[in-house]
Amino acid sequence: MDAKTYDCPNCGANLQFDPVKQKFCCEYCYGEFTELEVLSYAQQVIENEIKKFDMPPQQEKTDKEQRDEDEFAENTRLYQCPECGAQIVSDMNTAASFCYYCHNPVILSGRVDGVFKPSKVIPFKMNNDQAAECFNKWAKKKWFIPKDLISAKQVEKMTGLYVPFWVADAVTNMFFTATGKNVRHWTSGNYRYTQTKEYAITRDMNIQYNGVPGDGSRKIEDSLMEAIEPFDYSELKDFNMAYLSGFYADKYDVEKEEMYPRIYERMYQNNCREVDATCHYTSVTGKHYNNNVEKIRWHYMLLPVWFMTYQYNGKTWEYAINGQTGKIAGELPIDKKKLVFAQILTAVMGFIIVMLLGYFLGGMLE
Repeated sequence: MDAKTYDCPNCGANLQFDPVKQKFCCEYCYGEFTELEVLSYAQQVIENEIKKFDMPPQQEKTDKEQRDEDEFAENTRLYQCPECGAQIVSDMNTAASFCYYCHNPVILSGRVDGVFKPSKVIPFKMNNDQAAECFNKWAKKKWFIPKDLISAKQVEKMTGLYVPFWVADAVTNMFFTATGKNVRHWTSGNYRYTQTKEYAITRDMNIQYNGVPGDGSRKIEDSLMEAIEPFDYSELKDFNMAYLSGFYADKYDVEKEEMYPRIYERMYQNNCREVDATCHYTSVTGKHYNNNVEKIRWHYMLLPVWFMTYQYNGKTWEYAINGQTGKIAGELPIDKKKLVFAQILTAVMGFIIVMLLGYFLGGMLE
């Protein structure tokens, strides 16, 4: 059974119970606390953690914001795939004919609620032909892919899709404690010496983030979207319906309240790496990280992605191309027939080479 530990209310380090003093003591700041004080602090920490996931109340919309949302609702169409349930958003002049996830026909289901209007957008910088060329060049580097993966019929299914993203700006604080050891060895005469120095490590770092993204669509794999990052936010534009012309957009189905734990985890992991990078010791043990998000601000935006799915051997393979930078992500299938043929060909070529070498070497020996 794991032992229960408590954090110091002063510095966040682990407390140790002192049987003589009958108090919980901190070896770093030398604080001493009663059981009641420790339990009260622990409860406060839990409440604060819960509050992290509570979003502040939203301000009432201005007249302009309401007009913008009404205009967005008036000028967009919503299509739904009866097979997989995907919801596709397009402008009034772009009719969706198939689902970019499963390629089944979609049906018009009405207008998009104005609350789904994004505030910012990064326009596409690659057209369909450029995206197809980029994908084919990337896929052809692999030898054993199915032939029809890069066929014109398959690549024409590539869809320009504005993916909904919740993007967070935040100020975080990371308080870190650990024990560091530096070990030095040397030899003098017939003796070998080892010197070990131990240090109490403390770090208190404020780290600011601008633009930590998380895609707001459940149907798109988070890892796929993270793999085509980063996006260049210097090219962000205020949202305008004109950017949707000729493209589709996904309707977010993950609220920012639900997105927060994922965003928090990305910042936490990066903060841990930043802190670890400052610890230049032979070894570091007893690491304790205390991470807090002190301020956070959300932006809802659409980011450009060329998206394609491929059906092969009963499995759907998904590919994404950053519509701004051309970075590609996705796993390529292997055509087993091609692989077996290559193995047989290699074996035959190897056999022929061995036979020829044997023939020539035999002739030389005679």
